[in-house]
Amino acid sequence: MTKIKANYSWFLLLFIFLVSCSVQEAEHTGFVVKGKIQNLENNKISIQEITPKGLLFLDSATVAPDGSFEMKGNVSERIFCVIQVKDDAIVLVLDSLTEIIVNVDANNPQNYTVTGSNESEKLKNLLLLNSKYMDNVKALEAKYSIYQDEVPPLAVQEKIRLEYDSLMSARKSDIQQLALQFDNSIVPYFATNYLLPDASFEFLKEIDNKYYSEFAKSKYAIELHKRIDILAKTAIGSVAPDIVLQDPFGKTTSLSGLRGKVVLIDFWASWCKPCREENPNVVKAYNKFKGRGFEVFGVSLDDNRDAWIKAINDDKLLWTQVSDLMKWNSSVVSLYNIEGIPFTVLIDGEGKIIAKNLRGKALDDKLTEILK
Repeated sequence: MTKIKANYSWFLLLFIFLVSCSVQEAEHTGFVVKGKIQNLENNKISIQEITPKGLLFLDSATVAPDGSFEMKGNVSERIFCVIQVKDDAIVLVLDSLTEIIVNVDANNPQNYTVTGSNESEKLKNLLLLNSKYMDNVKALEAKYSIYQDEVPPLAVQEKIRLEYDSLMSARKSDIQQLALQFDNSIVPYFATNYLLPDASFEFLKEIDNKYYSEFAKSKYAIELHKRIDILAKTAIGSVAPDIVLQDPFGKTTSLSGLRGKVVLIDFWASWCKPCREENPNVVKAYNKFKGRGFEVFGVSLDDNRDAWIKAINDDKLLWTQVSDLMKWNSSVVSLYNIEGIPFTVLIDGEGKIIAKNLRGKALDDKLTEILK
């Protein structure tokens, strides 16, 4: 129903493995995180730093019978850290000058309280805002759960897509607006990753411009700064990087060979259920606009040639198809900064990117606008 493999699962992973930033050298006096956790089934807890490469252990504690705990450690910069409580995670901001008091009921961990850290309170507000939208997404999934094991009719697909896109658009707008309100804060870097892969290039660049000089020594700020340079290559208005791969018959085919036409670069795979659900919409757009200078350039992230070809035939994808059959190791993944599929890039006759991630009615409306 949504952008699953990477888009949805990667989004869920970001609850636990966020990339975020900050910095300022601090004296190593040591952080303290203490408080009470009620109704915890296991009396062992730990605190871990969230890094670009995963979680890094900082300290652990045994929770006392009254729920009290205390953990300590040293870090060289302001960081994001996580305390896992059952199936939820309490995410905090700390440095070596921080003493944070956390109180939480393990039966309702989202309603935790935190004192002693303005940054952690800002982060909690961001998490609560996001949770509101994720609750709405869950309600949407429940509403259409009857179609869990089958492809919905096209009309239902369109309705689901419109409702989902409306939610995600509002979520992105609200999170971006909140993030840009924070001063002297690393929380905006958390927000940039929260929004992946849908964060706009303009928003990421604005965060970089506003906060990089303040946190320039942070490994996380440095990472976003580098990412901006990479993303600029596929930003709207840039010339789309050429793709030269083989079609199902072994013929080398290039994206640049379609210059002069408006082209939808469609990144998909036979194993991707949301991609297969979206294919009828792409077929509809192709049939409607192919006589007006429109073409589709399908790029598959398959690793099985037979499955790829079968999906092409089953879904009646009559346009150019290419793949290097390397799945997520494909050269196009890094070339186009692909976080999940289905993912589309619309380019004009000169090869310039004019839109991204258009689907269903949004794609039809855009093509109607530019192919008059």
